[in-house]
Amino acid sequence: MPALPKTLNRLPLKQAASSLRENSANVTLSPSVSALSMRFVAKNSEAGPRQFLRQYAPSLAYANPSLPILVHRIPDPRSKHKNPENPDKEAIETGLFGGKGGVKEMPKPEMILEFHDGPKQVLPLSHLDGEKILGQLLSVAGEARHAGLLNEPTQTVEEIKA
Repeated sequence: MPALPKTLNRLPLKQAASSLRENSANVTLSPSVSALSMRFVAKNSEAGPRQFLRQYAPSLAYANPSLPILVHRIPDPRSKHKNPENPDKEAIETGLFGGKGGVKEMPKPEMILEFHDGPKQVLPLSHLDGEKILGQLLSVAGEARHAGLLNEPTQTVEEIKA
């Protein structure tokens, strides 16, 4: 399972395309998935969502060109903002991140999958690394799952030979 190079944008086009095709995230998601969005704190938080974006999201976007992938990096709510016109000031005051007088807790990282033919699903990303996030995404929205292929019982080599 080759990982994407850190400087994918600096590679020659042929080598970059080859890296995208050979990555383990180069899988087609179910056509019923209409959008994928992620929310996580950008700094001083868990590394899993950032690792997923760096290593797996480019190949996922390459394999699913019509799928919008939205990323919302939330500024750290515990930081003291010196700018009175901070766009996150209202969210902190109204209680999105703990509220007035409350403990400013870190929002939990999450991935939201929207489907054409069903309700959206929220996948918690707490305590997961990039590879586990990819596995969780594929278990919910992978093309094989929606085609019913993962629900079939697997056969052993002896059963196939018999």
